[in-house]
Amino acid sequence: MTKKQRQQFEASYDSIQNTYQTLMGQYQSRSDSLPKDLQSLYGQMQQMHSQMQAGYKQMMSGMSGNMGGHMQGNGGHMMGNGNGMGMGMNMQMREHMTGEWFQQMMAMHDRMAAMHMQNGQKNMGQMNQRLSEDYKKMMGMTPGLDKPLDVPEKEEENASKLNGEALFTQNCASCHGSNAAGIAGVFPPLINSEWVTNNPSVPVRILLNGLSGQVEVNGQTYQGVMPSFGARLSDAKIAAILNYLRSQSNEDLPSISQDEVVQIRKTYNKQTQPWQAPELRPDLNSDK
Repeated sequence: MTKKQRQQFEASYDSIQNTYQTLMGQYQSRSDSLPKDLQSLYGQMQQMHSQMQAGYKQMMSGMSGNMGGHMQGNGGHMMGNGNGMGMGMNMQMREHMTGEWFQQMMAMHDRMAAMHMQNGQKNMGQMNQRLSEDYKKMMGMTPGLDKPLDVPEKEEENASKLNGEALFTQNCASCHGSNAAGIAGVFPPLINSEWVTNNPSVPVRILLNGLSGQVEVNGQTYQGVMPSFGARLSDAKIAAILNYLRSQSNEDLPSISQDEVVQIRKTYNKQTQPWQAPELRPDLNSDK
């Protein structure tokens, strides 16, 4: 990322903050009159933006440290790969704000924009849409940010020793709720969902690559986009999250091993787009 690109990135972040603060003012004044599903999303949005602020500060702090290191030698000129601030800064950005993370924020605001428009709240809908567009713009400012990161097939982590509930809260609860019960009509429940409890390959593939379009869960239809988590989560963490969800179901289900996730990642490594429900359904009940 060059100095100019960083300035543009910071300007986009400031724009997001300004729009967000304006939107928050409107939510605070109308929160009691919002439908329950929008009230729930409003709470989730606050959590996600709080996480975004923390990630941004951590990322920019890391960039400043890298910049100082790259200023050594050659009379104080930048060193690196010829791209201004060098590869180190790009890696800092990708560590704290992957393209998948941006996609999650965009999906949240797109959904809220559509719901506000349906409720005749045009101004709030437009502000949510603007936030989604700003996140897309930020993602496009760093080459490769929208591409999956390489994740080691084997990590030092041990899935059985990880806290799956804590990992779920950190990565999934902002949309699916702290109890994984979902938000009616918006985000589907995960407890006792066949998409989680049946063939382990299906939920692993959804976490790795995401899911888009229409999906039916427990007799209710949902429409939207779930972003991929394949770059953000290691194989061990994916196994730990799914094992936590499966342990909360009404069935006595076998655990998913880290090695299974490794193999599924290898098998479907050519998949670059989110899955569609019809692509996964034939495999849903093929093996538990």
